[in-house]
Amino acid sequence: MDAPSLRFPEFSRSGPWKPLPFGELALLKNDKISPRTAPTSLPCIELEHLESDTGRILGSTEVTPSMAVKNRFAAGDVLFGKLRPNLRKYARPDFDGVCSQEIWVLSGLLADNGFLYQLVQTDRFFQAAMETTGTRMPRADWKTVEKSVFFLPAPEEQQYLARFLSAADEETAAQRQVVEDLKRRRNGILEQLFRPARKLEDGRPEPGQAPVPSRGSWRLLPLSAILTERREYAKKDGTYPHVSLTKDGVIPKTARYDRDFLVKTAEKAYKVTRLNDICCNPANLKFGVICRNRLGDGIFSPIYATFSVNDGFDPAFAELLVTRPSFLARALRYQEGTVYERMSVRPEVLLSLTVAVPEPELQREIAETARLLERQIQAEEAVLADLCQRKKGLLQEVLM
Repeated sequence: MDAPSLRFPEFSRSGPWKPLPFGELALLKNDKISPRTAPTSLPCIELEHLESDTGRILGSTEVTPSMAVKNRFAAGDVLFGKLRPNLRKYARPDFDGVCSQEIWVLSGLLADNGFLYQLVQTDRFFQAAMETTGTRMPRADWKTVEKSVFFLPAPEEQQYLARFLSAADEETAAQRQVVEDLKRRRNGILEQLFRPARKLEDGRPEPGQAPVPSRGSWRLLPLSAILTERREYAKKDGTYPHVSLTKDGVIPKTARYDRDFLVKTAEKAYKVTRLNDICCNPANLKFGVICRNRLGDGIFSPIYATFSVNDGFDPAFAELLVTRPSFLARALRYQEGTVYERMSVRPEVLLSLTVAVPEPELQREIAETARLLERQIQAEEAVLADLCQRKKGLLQEVLM
């Protein structure tokens, strides 16, 4: 096949696309710069600033003399994260800057840069990039990628396709902004609804101190009056499904989160979690890994903590209560440990914290408001997912 399955009529007589090694399409730039001599005004992009599979640049950092040598890029260059290429981190900045040496800086030779940016998003390119070197820290191998064959149309068709696919990107970006705006609106509304709680908690006692009197329909309680740690264990014998606890919630166990190869014995006891439990990873509270179990009964690692919601309290409200930024910030003051990644908040310390709660009817009203806001967000996220899927389909149809 010498042309894509979907070709615009303007180019139906333009001849076949040419198979060429990627190294002839694009140059791997090797413009190194020492932060000691780099202008401090240049933004620095690290791998964490590239969002997976969207092309978005989430931020940057300032250049400091203590940094390692960086790659320099120009506006319009294509960036691709070579470390762990399965994360699909790519971007095309519209400004000059520097970036981590774990990021390739690509510039078109025979390929137009706009076309090149779309090409690195294709499955064909990712398959080439996944021929990695290294096991613990896999990296894409340029010697492999530069020899991989891609098909290239004439410059006019390249530019046309780049504009067409960029228009799809812009539509997706606009929908992503809709979702982000709705999330900000939800957070603002919830902050207003929890304002009475903040006023009470701002005068809260710390663990061991006398309580502050209640205000209105809200009252201060230790979290232990609302949640009870579940200390129920089971073997992995099929009684309960194996689940994962992630920042996105309690989800079915997938290959991505499978660590069973580390288990030395079939007798290992897993922790049982049940529907509507509040679950958290004590070492990952700083990353927001705390949520309500909306999936159902299951088992997960015993390093996690899971709490049943006591009678008289709404589970959905309890989730809102403990996932508030103000609550998490307070809980993180009680982290223990010396290594940052392993610092954790013990469950009993978490339960000793004082929180403000309203009467049950108001709990349900707040939870229902949050549910309606979340439903609206989910509807727009479904539209966004459809647009992302459409873009992926277009890439496979109009590129080779």
